[in-house]
Amino acid sequence: QHYKKVLNCYQKITNKYSIDNQKRRNEMKKRNGMMAAGAFAILFTGFPHIWSIYQPYVLSETGWSESMVSICFYLPTLFFVVGNIFGGRIYDKGYGRITLGIGGSVFAGGIILSALTLGIHPMITYMTLGVMQGIGQGMIYAVVLATAQKWFPHKTGFASGVVITANGLCGFILSPISKLLLERGGVRMALISVGFLVFLSAVCAVCFVRQPEAENIETKENQIYAGQQYTSVQMIRTKKFYYLVATMMCGLMPYYLVSPISQTIQIERGILQAVAVGSVMAGSILNAGIRLILPTLADRAGRITCIQGVLFVAMIAMLFLISGNNRLITMAIILAYGCFGGIMGSFPSLSSEVFGLRYAGQNYGIIMSGIIIVTITSPVISNMILIHELSEVVRFMTGFCFAVIALGFSMLLKKEINQSGKEVKNYGTC
Repeated sequence: QHYKKVLNCYQKITNKYSIDNQKRRNEMKKRNGMMAAGAFAILFTGFPHIWSIYQPYVLSETGWSESMVSICFYLPTLFFVVGNIFGGRIYDKGYGRITLGIGGSVFAGGIILSALTLGIHPMITYMTLGVMQGIGQGMIYAVVLATAQKWFPHKTGFASGVVITANGLCGFILSPISKLLLERGGVRMALISVGFLVFLSAVCAVCFVRQPEAENIETKENQIYAGQQYTSVQMIRTKKFYYLVATMMCGLMPYYLVSPISQTIQIERGILQAVAVGSVMAGSILNAGIRLILPTLADRAGRITCIQGVLFVAMIAMLFLISGNNRLITMAIILAYGCFGGIMGSFPSLSSEVFGLRYAGQNYGIIMSGIIIVTITSPVISNMILIHELSEVVRFMTGFCFAVIALGFSMLLKKEINQSGKEVKNYGTC
């Protein structure tokens, strides 16, 4: 009888152990499926950054002016933030998969409709390729990013870095595909093909991007971000929010001033076109790599410290451009792309660490208002330089000054965090 009791106890323990192991394996499968499907969906949110490849073909096919066509780069970026805020709000209410479905349909529909209506009127293209694409992208981005961080609450930098890296790889993967499609079938075929790929990625995201169990989320949030679960209203009332937005806006300005002329400035200086195109490709690779490496490193070294390092590199890149040396100019273009990746890769985990994970979807969408400001102001600055026939050195000096200002705001942010007594129980990485 004693032997039977021992045997029954042993069986209970082994059964519980096997059930726990099976549960862990199932969770790991869900997590890996979420990360893969999420990365696939986020890959296409980098589509506006390869618009320079489409622009010459659109100009040729429509006969529109260059300034009219270039708006198709700025509009998706503007409405991307709107989509982030809108999608994040729906996601925070517990409708993540619905948000992905709506976002994917709007994104894919916008690109396909733009192909079918191209050349009729610029406003139709702005609505489809600009507004619809941007809102759809933002909704997908908000859900995937917030979900990834909730699966890795102790390593939010790693989680956001993995999925955001896909955004940076868009230029490397889609550039040659787009070039081939444009040469073989023209703008319409290329856009329709990309639209169907976007729809496929959205279907995968709806199927595989799932939340961890609710009780696990709350337990882990309370362990790591105790007392720091800010709602959007609470967040906006803090100085930290404005310092964070200002750091993002000013830190991105060097890239937004340089990116539109990244090829032309090199060709004008006598650099071979193949080298100029290669620098953009290399910049895209660095952009993607930094998005993965820097947030992961920041989990240990500190997020603000890593962002400050990126801002120093941005200053160096602007000085290289000011120097006028051909080799340094090419190197500066690559570094500028890398700095863009560093900032975009670091801010999601930084905002979650400062304001908590619970409302991360909508909160980060609001913080991305810094992108709206820089997207509006950067072309204004560029046009003023052109109108007044100023040297390109003025453009690069402006970029350098904004990087310095961003560094100043990051210092104020760090000081404000220390003064407010914000503590992270396990990882004080700010």
